[in-house]
Amino acid sequence: MITTLPAAHAGVLEPLLRQVHDLHVAHQPTHYLPTPAPSVLRGFLTDWLAEPYITALVAGDPSAPVGYLIYEEERRAASVLKPARHRAVLHHICVDAGHRRKGIAAALIAHMRAGCRAAGIGQITVSYGAFNKASARTMAQAGLEPVTVVADGVV
Repeated sequence: MITTLPAAHAGVLEPLLRQVHDLHVAHQPTHYLPTPAPSVLRGFLTDWLAEPYITALVAGDPSAPVGYLIYEEERRAASVLKPARHRAVLHHICVDAGHRRKGIAAALIAHMRAGCRAAGIGQITVSYGAFNKASARTMAQAGLEPVTVVADGVV
């Protein structure tokens, strides 16, 4: 079961956010701060999900989800070089370590796509860490392929 999570219940995502953030900290410690206290994460999530155009979807029991996805509806005006865009930016997706490889991420993405189609959104964009082979596989299976490569380095 996939449901939309209201901002008032955002705190239930804290354990899952901790899993995904800890992974990023472990692989890219110069890009991510250590995972803050649970109360700080819950406050961050509550504030973020209260913003306009942000949607959180949860898989499983809404009071103890086994996966979540957060996306933003984004509109950009045309420029001299680019056409106008109305897209969904998939910011976060996480499935609990004990529930992976069961199609939960695919179900979350499919639900997001249905909501996007209903809202007239024609494009989805996502970024993920180069180290994260699981995310790369999940996105490829969802039909999302890399378009732009971003490289980092020290000065």
